[in-house]
Amino acid sequence: MAEKTKIYDPACSEWAKKAGQCKTVDQLIKEGTPPNITPAYSGLYHTVGPAQPVHFKTARNSWQKQKGGAYIVLGSDRPDSVRSGYGAKGAQKAATIDLVVGRMASAKPKVGSYVDNSFSADAARIYISQLTNVDTNFGLASGGRSLSQNACSAVAVKADAIRIIGREGIKIVTGPGRGVKGFGSHGETNSRGGAVDQPAPPIELIAGNSVESRYVPGGKMLLGGDVERLQPVPLGYNVSDALKELNDIVGEIWSAVFNFALVQSGQNVAFGVSPFPWHAAAVSAATPGQLSFVINSLYHTRANATLWQLNYLSPAGYKYICSKNVKTT
Repeated sequence: MAEKTKIYDPACSEWAKKAGQCKTVDQLIKEGTPPNITPAYSGLYHTVGPAQPVHFKTARNSWQKQKGGAYIVLGSDRPDSVRSGYGAKGAQKAATIDLVVGRMASAKPKVGSYVDNSFSADAARIYISQLTNVDTNFGLASGGRSLSQNACSAVAVKADAIRIIGREGIKIVTGPGRGVKGFGSHGETNSRGGAVDQPAPPIELIAGNSVESRYVPGGKMLLGGDVERLQPVPLGYNVSDALKELNDIVGEIWSAVFNFALVQSGQNVAFGVSPFPWHAAAVSAATPGQLSFVINSLYHTRANATLWQLNYLSPAGYKYICSKNVKTT
């Protein structure tokens, strides 16, 4: 939840002071503004508000449209100053649309200063670029991939709160489009004409922007060690099937123990008759029962448990319970 700040914070530069833009609404009313007239530069009822505290340094190759603290900038990839991004390298295919509101909102810059882009200090942004280092520029954890997703087209959205609302559903899909024509046998390419490196590129839900493993100290009741923070999402149907089969395996163990108890009880009855040497006959009768109904059953159970572990808990299993493409913290 965002911290509360003043919603009325005029930019008090020397020019703004002379223009009378640095007064609060209460001050303007006390100075005699008629009650039926909106005070000048107050911004009330969507009238013109006070001047913005900073000025954006527009690059020579960009076009800018500004109204108050809202900006639309068309140009090339520029995450910071004119020395940053692929635009600074002269890339010819790095066209970018930058929608920004509240420049340097969290940095409290000197009033009247000229500023560059700031992906961390600007209040909210939608950044659409043909070529950019999106993970690096926005300071994102690389996730389960060996490298950040860089040198690619990207759409990045950043604000204090983001909501995606679909009245009849939302899909998050990775990978090339289906049934796309005109790209040859390999199908749709990426924005630079290269092949999509994975048939099902991953979806990573990273809370806290951290994927490093964490150490859990051990104790008498808990084994310590490193715990991976970014883990695959379980697949519901496979988990359900795995638990059902595990229940069957536990039932087989119960059955074997129950049979052992029945056979052993018969032997115990024979032992309890008298202490004379004909007890051997009872033991010989109990042994085949234990071999058939207990030991043989336990061998079957062990084989089933091994197959269960292979099918559900191994990445090579046909019903591996962990998703290979969707991970979350």
